[in-house]
Parts: sequence; structure tokens; C-alpha cells
Amino acid sequence: MFNIISRRSFLERSLQVALGAAASAYSDIPLFLQRAIAQGTIPDGTKKLLFIFLRGGNDGLNTIIPWGDDAYNTTTRPTLFIPRPDPLTSVSGRMPEKPDLTRVVDVGNNFAGIHPGLADLGPVYNAGQVALVHRVGYPKQSRSHFDSQRYWENGVPRDNLSGSGIFYRAVVNTGLYQGRKFPAVSVQSGNPLALRGPLAMTNLASPANYDMAGVAANNVDKQKLLNAIGGQHAIPYPDKDNRDLLFPTGLSLKDSIESLKSIGLSSNEFYDKDGTTHLFPIVAASNQKGFGASSYGYFNNIKVAAQILARTDAVIAGTRLDGFDTHDSQATGHAARMQWIGWTIYALKKFFTDVSPALWDNTVIVTLSEFGRTSKENGNRGTDHAEAGVMFVAGGKVKGGAYQCGNDNWTVGPAGSMFQVNSRYLRRSVDYRSVLGEVIRDHLGATTAQLGTIIPGYTDARENLLAGGATPDGTRIVGELGIV
Repeated sequence: MFNIISRRSFLERSLQVALGAAASAYSDIPLFLQRAIAQGTIPDGTKKLLFIFLRGGNDGLNTIIPWGDDAYNTTTRPTLFIPRPDPLTSVSGRMPEKPDLTRVVDVGNNFAGIHPGLADLGPVYNAGQVALVHRVGYPKQSRSHFDSQRYWENGVPRDNLSGSGIFYRAVVNTGLYQGRKFPAVSVQSGNPLALRGPLAMTNLASPANYDMAGVAANNVDKQKLLNAIGGQHAIPYPDKDNRDLLFPTGLSLKDSIESLKSIGLSSNEFYDKDGTTHLFPIVAASNQKGFGASSYGYFNNIKVAAQILARTDAVIAGTRLDGFDTHDSQATGHAARMQWIGWTIYALKKFFTDVSPALWDNTVIVTLSEFGRTSKENGNRGTDHAEAGVMFVAGGKVKGGAYQCGNDNWTVGPAGSMFQVNSRYLRRSVDYRSVLGEVIRDHLGATTAQLGTIIPGYTDARENLLAGGATPDGTRIVGELGIV
């Protein structure tokens, strides 16, 4: 038998696990949110965003590989070097259908390629629906995991005090959260900063256990708890302690739980074109791809995030993939994660397209990672913390291709871009805020004024996030890339 918790305790816990004010009427919305909504038309609710944070600092130079730069060689990367593409299989602007998996997989611009583990990206890349964005970073790059992850997630580099996340503000400052049970959902062990703020967004640490006090099968006990919730909210209390936010949270908790249960998160009957390869290898029986068992939890989180976006009113969903802090023996572990990422993007396209071609057209997938790795391999057959890295942006309306990794924007040679910072770090030419800002405005529908509150740097002309130019630290960036 469960214990009936106190009203205040219940509300505090509810705020952490349920969606604050998602079901409230417009008149119940705090004034600062009413002002945000009044700035412009609330964007179309069909737009979706799925983010994946590659925790640990992904090695961008062995993800999108500048094989056309002679500085990428067996001297700088003796065990991590991957040979150039076979010129006999290269096709302009396309990845080969059956690439040589012992070599860099050519993307067709005669300079850049991808790690062979990413070969499953081929159909998405060839459809022009995945952007490979190189040399991504921010000013005065921190090489601390904790700090740099924070800056990527709060959208304010070098600000350790900002307590709300960039994707949180994307749904709140635009009003996208209004009237939704699930405006933004995290599917991982803990709610990331990217989705944290005064209003609680849902985090599913264990989707199968997301239920009312864990008593779903016990209808008597469950009804007692539901009655207790209703009773607590029927009692008049003084108007204080943010109760205008807390009351709708508790009231909508039971409805949001039932809505989530109705979409069948336990199902995994999603297949590739052959009808036998599962899109999401979450247990041995669905692992036709032959990935290591350590991938199962990640793919289950991806599956749940995709189901939530496809079957609920959620606008944003995301998860994380660990294992990118590759100081030692990088080759094997990094290759495995490249396979997972490549298959993830392919599987998500297939899943969303099967649900509805319009859903894939209205979805953007984006990867984040706190920094790249050193140009030179270290003595432990790994790489160390560095500066610029890479982002993937995929979706039905994404303008695909390789960005900022080609002869037209890369200084080739031993003293080239790979070594332009302290002789071992890749210099940025893209600010991650320009990529996310473009997605938030042009895909999710934020107004220019709203974008300035979601990403404060957009209002600072010195940052040049929109049109590009010199930044306060003297580095030139290209601004927005026109990806979406």
C-alpha cells in the first residue's frame, strides 16, 4: 500500500516529473509568458525537433574527415588514420551505395568524407536530407566537460549562471508549450539542462515505469491516489509559492500519464524495408544490425523519443549518447558509436516516413557535443579535449551536404585548419548558436524577437551569429548556413 504524501510534497514532486501549466487556459499563463505569446503567431504544432547530445566531446576530425587536407595523415593520427576514399567509387555529390568500409566514405566534394561506421547515412545523405556541419564551436572555448556542456545547453557561452535551457526557452518563450501535455520530453537518466526551467518538462528515466506511483495494475490503490490528488486541489489555499504554476501541474499529471501509456511505448514492431531488420535494436532479438549489447538502452531511448514525437503533441524530444571522451584506445569505441549514429538517423527517417511522409518533412534531428578533439593523436591511441567539432542536422526539409569542410573554406596543408589554434586544435568557423537559432526560428517558428530571448547572443551585433563576420575573439564565422 502506498503512502499518501503531503500536498506540498506532492506538488513539488509533480513539478519535477510532469508538465507545468501545459493544460492551463490562456488566462492562467504567467504574464511573462503571455507577453511572449503576444509577440507573434504561435507556430504550427506539427513541427518537431529531436536532439541527441553526444556526451564526452566527439572527435569531429574522425567523424567528418577532411581527407583532402594533407595534415590528416599517419603522422598526426598513426592508429586513428583512415585512408582516403577509393577514387573509382567516388560519385560527385553522393555517397557510394556500397562503400569500401576500410576507407573514408566519400561525400562527393573531393575533400570531405565520413567515418566508414556512418555508412548507413548514405540514403539520407544522397536524398539531400542530412547536413554535415564541420568546425562548430563558440568564442573562448572551454575544454571542461561540465562547463562546455552547460554552455551548449543553456545557449549562452561562458555563462555559468543561466539556469534555463535553450530548448526549454524554445518552447516556453514562443508559447509552444501552451495547451500541450508534452511540449518537450527528455528520455534519459536525468532531465538535461537543455530542457530545464521554471516550468517542469517531462523526463522519462524509465519509460516503462512512468505511471501513477507505480500502481497501474492495482486499480483500487490507483484510484485512491487519484482521489487524493483531486481532494488536495479542491482545498482553497493562499495565492503564494507559485501555486498558479503548481496547481495545473498536479491536475494534468494523471492525464499526461494516461496519454503516454496509450501510444504503446513497449512496442518495437518497426522494421526496415526488408521487413525483418528492426529499426531499433533494443534487445538481442531485435538486433539484426549486430551492434553491441551496450547500445540497447540508447536505442530504446531513441525509439521512445521518436514514438512520443510521432504520437503526442510533443514539439521537442531528446536523449544522450555517452562514450565520446576518448583519451585512450579510441578506434574501436568511436567506430561503434559512429555505427549507432549512422543507423539512428537512417532509422528515424524510416520510422517517421512510415508514420507519415509529412511527419518526416516536419521533423529536424540535430546532434550536439561539447567540443571536438585534438588534431594530433596522443600517446594512448586516443585524442584529448580541443575546440571545434561537428553537428549533424537531418530532416525532410533540410538542405543537405557538407558544410565548412572543403577547399573553398579550408586552409589546406600542415599548417591548415586542423592546427590553427595552439598548433593542435581545429578553429571554429560556425557558431553552434547559429545552427540552433536557424532551426528554432525557421523550423519551429520563433519570431526574430523571440529568438533574441531564446539565444541572447542573437541580439548582440558583435557576435555576428546571423550574417557572419569577425567575433570578439578575432575569429571569423560564417553566420547562418541556410540549412532549414
